[in-house]
Amino acid sequence: MPLLTACDGVSRATHQTLHVVLVPTGRVEWLQQDFRDQLAWQPLLDNFQQIYPNVHVQISVQQEEHLIDFLTKAKSRGLGPDLLMVRSPTAVSLLDRGLVLPIPETAAVRNSIALLTPTELSRVRTAKGIAGLPVFNEVTLACYNRAHLAEAPTTINALQALAASGRTIGLSVEPIGIWWTAGAFGAQQAMGPIIVGNDGGRTLDLRRDRQALRHWLQSLRGLALQNRVDVGTGPEELTRGLESGRLSWIPCYSITLQRLDRTMGKRLGVAVLPSGPSGLPSPYSSLRVWALGSDSSPSQQRQALALMQLSLDPLVQREITLSTRMVLPANRNVQVPVASSGRLAVLAGAQQQFEQGTALMSLPFSADRVQRVLPIVQNVISQVMVGVLSAEQGADRLLELRPGAGAGR
Repeated sequence: MPLLTACDGVSRATHQTLHVVLVPTGRVEWLQQDFRDQLAWQPLLDNFQQIYPNVHVQISVQQEEHLIDFLTKAKSRGLGPDLLMVRSPTAVSLLDRGLVLPIPETAAVRNSIALLTPTELSRVRTAKGIAGLPVFNEVTLACYNRAHLAEAPTTINALQALAASGRTIGLSVEPIGIWWTAGAFGAQQAMGPIIVGNDGGRTLDLRRDRQALRHWLQSLRGLALQNRVDVGTGPEELTRGLESGRLSWIPCYSITLQRLDRTMGKRLGVAVLPSGPSGLPSPYSSLRVWALGSDSSPSQQRQALALMQLSLDPLVQREITLSTRMVLPANRNVQVPVASSGRLAVLAGAQQQFEQGTALMSLPFSADRVQRVLPIVQNVISQVMVGVLSAEQGADRLLELRPGAGAGR
């Protein structure tokens, strides 16, 4: 494998333990065991074990909400993990807090970085260095019950017609889960600075953005008023509704597909999310990265870097992609076999839609920012959808979260 030559500096003679922590997204921590099993770590571990038989890779799973406390306590004792698999915003936050190290840009690591797309690299490159090495992408898409629907709706009008025909569809007030509608209803540009806390050099037009947000929230309110639209709090509620047959269509995370395969079998259908009157949907893509622990010995750090680099090897990336059919490779040289797998074609289509969306979502932003503003965004969306706030009031509340505006600071 091409990248293995970069690993030759790691000692093969010393017995070592490499502690790797996997951190599932907070929104899907109910899939914690699946997260450990479903990402097909075994091909990577098997290849690594063949090269370094004296290195034992110890894997544990840590909840995202407790990660800062866990790492702070571990660091105080010098017992932090050697590697962490986290979302890119989490890696940025950890680097800001000094709980992980920037990825050293050695010649070997630069070879790995060259395999990434500019979008992937821009999401982890910060003023303090590269926060994490991208490995794969998880995307949002549509999941539906084939026993109820012959095919998935491709437009929001068709989705509404589906509800009017008697089929129950699920929507989420959770901001990432409903983010796709921002593109469909023309609010993606206005929402970008609110989510990432950065205007990206874009001139902020208060009147234009208020109008876009008002239209988006008004449209969501209209959807919520339909009799056969079930508004849930998050992905777990929607997933269980689809599994039980109560819901016919939901927005879903690709990381849930293994569970849905297990519980629904051939009843499960997947598709890209529907377009709206303002254009394509704006699915969110969660970039998974390796972050480098700060308490490793020089030998452990070399081994950690070797494992990171090996995970980008074309054969390993292809095997993970094909065996899971729910993540996309970060190595841009790995061709996703969309012609032979309808599901991978859907994932690739959703990822392409993400990359065509607002450039702000490709900027590095911290999980600290997201954890601060998303509960407020969710509360605003919820109150508008149930009629407590008007769309105009909701738009004004959201605008207060923009960079430099009150609560968004």
